[in-house]
Amino acid sequence: MAISKGENPYIYGLHDPGGEHLMIAGGEPKGWTLVTEAIGSEAHERGGGDYTGITNQGIGLIIRLNQSYGQNGTIPREARYPGFAQRVANFVEDSKGAHIWLIGNEMNFEREQPRKEGSDQAEVITPRRYAECYKLCRQKVKALPGHENDKVLVGAIGPWNAQTWYEADPQGKYQTNKIPGAPGDYPYFGFFGDFIKYFRDILLAIGPENCDGIAIHAYSHGYKPEMVFNEDKMGPPFQDYHYNFYTYKDQMNVIPENMRHLPVYITEANGDREGHGPNAPTWPFGNNGWIKNAYKEINTWNQSGKQQIRCMILFRWKIDPLGWSIDGKPEVQQDFKEAVAQNYKWNPDVGKPKPAPKPKPKPEPKPTDAATPKPAKPDYRVRYINHNTPTSAPAAQTIDVNLTLQNAGGLEWVPGGKKPFRLGFHWYNANGQQVRLPTNLDFRTPLPQTIAADGTVELQARLRTPDKPGNYQLRWDMVHELVTWFAGKGDPGLVLPITITAPVAVPTTELAPAVPVSIEAEDVSATLTQHSSKSYPMRTHADIKRIIVHHTATPPNVTVQRIAEFQVKNRGLPGIAYHFCVTDQGRVFQTQYLETVSAHAGAHSQDSVGVCLIGNFMNAAPPKTQLNATAPLLAQIATMLGLSADQIFGYNEIVTTGSPGATWPTWKKTLLTRVRRLMRSGKPISIPKPTPATAPAGKSIEHYMLFWHRSPVDWAEWDLQGAMDYIAQFKPTIGFDVEQAKSAKYVTIVGGSGGVPTNAERVLRAAGCKVERIAGKTESETRKILQQLTAQKKRFKKLK
Repeated sequence: MAISKGENPYIYGLHDPGGEHLMIAGGEPKGWTLVTEAIGSEAHERGGGDYTGITNQGIGLIIRLNQSYGQNGTIPREARYPGFAQRVANFVEDSKGAHIWLIGNEMNFEREQPRKEGSDQAEVITPRRYAECYKLCRQKVKALPGHENDKVLVGAIGPWNAQTWYEADPQGKYQTNKIPGAPGDYPYFGFFGDFIKYFRDILLAIGPENCDGIAIHAYSHGYKPEMVFNEDKMGPPFQDYHYNFYTYKDQMNVIPENMRHLPVYITEANGDREGHGPNAPTWPFGNNGWIKNAYKEINTWNQSGKQQIRCMILFRWKIDPLGWSIDGKPEVQQDFKEAVAQNYKWNPDVGKPKPAPKPKPKPEPKPTDAATPKPAKPDYRVRYINHNTPTSAPAAQTIDVNLTLQNAGGLEWVPGGKKPFRLGFHWYNANGQQVRLPTNLDFRTPLPQTIAADGTVELQARLRTPDKPGNYQLRWDMVHELVTWFAGKGDPGLVLPITITAPVAVPTTELAPAVPVSIEAEDVSATLTQHSSKSYPMRTHADIKRIIVHHTATPPNVTVQRIAEFQVKNRGLPGIAYHFCVTDQGRVFQTQYLETVSAHAGAHSQDSVGVCLIGNFMNAAPPKTQLNATAPLLAQIATMLGLSADQIFGYNEIVTTGSPGATWPTWKKTLLTRVRRLMRSGKPISIPKPTPATAPAGKSIEHYMLFWHRSPVDWAEWDLQGAMDYIAQFKPTIGFDVEQAKSAKYVTIVGGSGGVPTNAERVLRAAGCKVERIAGKTESETRKILQQLTAQKKRFKKLK
């Protein structure tokens, strides 16, 4: 089967033009180039690109068309979709050498969504909105002479980003995508969005008849070559999704069945940063085999006969301020060339429509033959594969039970919307009568994602026991809310005999009414050992989704100063890993600011606060004085951040580790019960302000321009572009590092507090810096302010 115009039979590729020579071996072109263009959304605007220098070499070519970058929107506001579609058509018509067009990029990222008119908040790109924009663009392109057979590709999502949630599709193509438990402020407002479901819902809204191909992104969290094959999963509520390169499988596996004949293109791939912080290296290890392994993995997928991935494009060739470029890194290039030498191709015959088989003559039915239709699969059926329900339990207790369920029915179990599927339970006494529980104790466990027919799911369900001792039967049962319990449709459920014993006596001090609490944390962050050259990145409170409890696994008399010194000198960390430390005497030390992304939980540090209890709790629980201080601390942090007690975890609940001790299950419930009680009237934690430091006699940097950076795909790229004229005029030192900025006499922070947090200003002023923030309501307004200062030849708005 011949391949389409503009394609290449090999799977190799580079983001940005300039590296095509690496993909030409023995005179044969073996790969792809992706070029990204920002074209605006003005329907009257003309102009395109001449890409014949690439395609004349036989290199496959994809052109990504964005309205703009950053908060101007990868696609425009909904009202401007028709104008954008016409601008896309104008660009395609005025371009040379290109026939594959990619519409938009990582639409589920809040930072890639256009601002509402007159607001600094985004107009959410829901799957329906993207689908309508995409279909308009595709229709316009296909109508152009010479472009009837062009491929218009669906934009890739950003893996692991849960910022975009939405209600059910008004046209009925997909259900609600709202997972509770997220931060209460913008952009979450209390809900996460399932990014894999977002990807699937876009495809459902578009449909196979309106689609030519699909783009996805795939990364690992590090460049060790084995990270390509790493099977680690994310933390709740996305524990079924891969945290590294295998995210590509999560995306491939949810493509609707009727779209699995379409080509797929991985349009960005790399290992992210090696480590944490804006100065962590990119493509750091040269020819270590990461690239060869990544292409080997995609080839293995293709060779299995599954839906073909036609290319994997490495991000990126072009030199940029963050060091992402492959250009200038000969060892990385060698890794790539050795991968190209393997000659991996995609199979053009996979997905090719097969000719209809010739009908065979049907044998004459015998008189005794009877038409026996195969019975239809019941809609509501569940198979209980595994569970750890106890055979006895105390009365009036709430316990956690782990269950593994399989959807054995014909209906898809949907977690959201007005009629979600959930797991519930019923109790029956010795006479067979149902025991009614108060509504607030009739727990129903939500599903973490949609469960297709024959799919399985692991749940941790809350179970409330009856108030009176006796012999009971427990029935686990699924419920389709506002429709039916599965038992009502003939499902047998899981019925278990359980003995309910006398209730556990609770000390009267635990039953005391909730009272306002407050705990003063001693701020020692500025006095602890710091690395001479490394620093942690920063974040906003909105980035924090959970609290993780640790122990030091040391004697209880170890000081926070000693912990910091060990972690910096022996582990090479920028500073102490924890945000708070609690001693066995009940003293609470604040060791990092909440806005600091300290390395207390590996890859899970980005969205969490680390609270460490000093001591070793492998064999014994923490002393009462330590728990009495930890409970109000956790309550106040959670209150400040808009979290619930259900978002507090022991580290060993997230990864395989000993922390916070093997005894954690024995004191977790007591601790979190107190936290919940205290949160009813607890005061927000009072974050100590840094003690002003005496300004050093001299500063090594005159003027530092500080930009925000959260991850390789979430940073102030648009702000940096908007500041280029200012930088050329005044020549400040530019960077993303608060620690480095401390060495400056003057610091200009670019953008609002949603980027570089407000706390950074306090830290810098405490270091003796003169600080000014340049921030408009939108990134475009920030750019205009910087342009005005440049035109007026004014370095600062107010600073002297």
